[in-house]
Amino acid sequence: MTRSFVRTLVFTSALVLAGVGTAQAEPHPAIQAAIQQIDQALFILQHRAAHDFGGHRVVAIRQLQHARQQLILAERADVR
Repeated sequence: MTRSFVRTLVFTSALVLAGVGTAQAEPHPAIQAAIQQIDQALFILQHRAAHDFGGHRVVAIRQLQHARQQLILAERADVR
């Protein structure tokens, strides 16, 4: 997993959050898709990464966990 992939996931999550105010049937498909992608990235970083990458792997894991939590909170906050 490269840093650019992790950055792309975090950026994608931010874009999804920008569209939270739109009326959609629950659950939000875009948010759910982003959460699934983050879960896949977390699994790879936690279980398949060969080494620590100078500490950057751990930082990426924390940032992905934070992005995942923000998506969950955004979905809960969208009260219709």
